[in-house]
Amino acid sequence: MLNLMKLELQKYKLKGTILGGVIAILIFMGSLIAINYDEPLKSYKEAYLLTNSASFIFIIFASVLLSQFIINEYKNKTVTVLFMYPLSRKKLLTAKMSIVVLFTFVFSLLSRVVIFTGFYIFNQFAQIVDEELTNSMLVNYGAGFLSGAVMTSCISLVPLYFGMRKYSASATIVSAVILMAVLNIGSGTEFTLNSIVYIPAALAVTGVLVALLTLRNVEGKDVL
Repeated sequence: MLNLMKLELQKYKLKGTILGGVIAILIFMGSLIAINYDEPLKSYKEAYLLTNSASFIFIIFASVLLSQFIINEYKNKTVTVLFMYPLSRKKLLTAKMSIVVLFTFVFSLLSRVVIFTGFYIFNQFAQIVDEELTNSMLVNYGAGFLSGAVMTSCISLVPLYFGMRKYSASATIVSAVILMAVLNIGSGTEFTLNSIVYIPAALAVTGVLVALLTLRNVEGKDVL
């Protein structure tokens, strides 16, 4: 499996995507700091919620990778060449999806940690939030960041369902944008949809089911 993932990474260079992810993190961190000059945050919990909302941008990044690694190969029929090799189709497709999931998990977690840490450092000088960041808060937020990154990485597979229907990269990306927008409804308040744990959890389960369904169908489905 690792060898297949390495081969895929050699075929599709991710430097541009990684650079884009880093830039996105820095932009969101700057935005979180900048909004305090207009409407200052009242607590670290508000910063935590906004940080979680910002991380869903990587669902769109994941949809671009899904399009590149899977959808376009089906659309251009290059995947048929891969299927001619003595390799399990399921293993090949699993390797492709694993790269997307790992990328989304790493950057989703990294974005949460970097953005929140950046705001914390900024607040030490600006003293906007008059609240002490306790150890218990750090543990709770850290657990939330980790579980949120896991769910985001699973949710990132949901657009694959729409893309595989007609092998459409645009459908994959558009569905990811809609998904991110829905999860961020109410962003900036304590009542965003993504703050209701059952909603992202249900979407995460849906993403896993989409992956399993895709793998189940791949053995008996040829690209004509």
